[in-house]
Amino acid sequence: MKVIFVASGNKAVGTVSSFVRTQFESLEKEGLDMVLFPVVGHGLSGYFKHFWSLRQLIRNEKPDVVHAHYSVCGYLASFASLGLKTKVVVSILGSFPSMTRKLRTVRFFVDHVWDAVIVKSERTKNQLGRDVAVIPNGVDIEKFKIVEKEDAKRSVGLDAAKRYVIFVSNPERKEKNFGLAEEAFEMLNEKKDVVLLPVFDKSHDEVVKYMCGADVLLMTSLKEGSPNVIKEAMACNCPIIVTDVGDVRWVTAGVEGTFVADTYEPNEIADLLGKALDYGKRTKGREQILRLGLTTEKVAQRIQDIYLKAINKHE
Repeated sequence: MKVIFVASGNKAVGTVSSFVRTQFESLEKEGLDMVLFPVVGHGLSGYFKHFWSLRQLIRNEKPDVVHAHYSVCGYLASFASLGLKTKVVVSILGSFPSMTRKLRTVRFFVDHVWDAVIVKSERTKNQLGRDVAVIPNGVDIEKFKIVEKEDAKRSVGLDAAKRYVIFVSNPERKEKNFGLAEEAFEMLNEKKDVVLLPVFDKSHDEVVKYMCGADVLLMTSLKEGSPNVIKEAMACNCPIIVTDVGDVRWVTAGVEGTFVADTYEPNEIADLLGKALDYGKRTKGREQILRLGLTTEKVAQRIQDIYLKAINKHE
């Protein structure tokens, strides 16, 4: 089976997001013939300037499936595939504000254009109100592995005498809501030996060391689909505090040392920070990831099943 991946290449020019690359590689390991088409640009005009080059690639490669990530890539893939014998599968990676024009447009394409749609959480599926597949991104458990805490701290230069609350995202990204993390941290009662540390622009290997060396991972996002950082931290058995976004309640359910906030109130986050720091040990998050089938291998197999259903659709 041949598949063209269409995804934003804006992370760095021509470079797709790490989770897209990870999924691409996991499907290659399953034996699929994979071709990557990164889209560099912003807005509809920035994306659709790639129309002819994508259409020519589809003509030349003759893929069974074009798999687009994000709705705008899905629109581009649909028009570029018109009249050509290929199926279009689209991954919707986040959720939507209620009844916006964007949501109505996506619903139209789900109903009438795309051959299959993958979403990352039941929340997004309920918003679309359609027959879509819920398949969260998987975790590469060979990369996100257990490292002894002391060794992990030493390897990335963390102070052995301090406790660390890590925020694994760029604080400048407004949707990540770092201001709430700062405000809650300032309200923490006992913080003389605790450091709030943003972690971003790091390699996978470094992120693993930070997750294994940290006492808590804090995520205060305003919106997410199925946040990879939470599953990755769980694979490293790192205690977690997270706002109620995407599928985090389902992913973390029953795992001691993980806390989902009910509100965006800094005093609640501060209270949960205290509880997570008092927990003082590693979680069993990795067992949960394996139990839920959220490894890249299992997820790749489910995606391949979606491709086969799309190929056989209307035949």
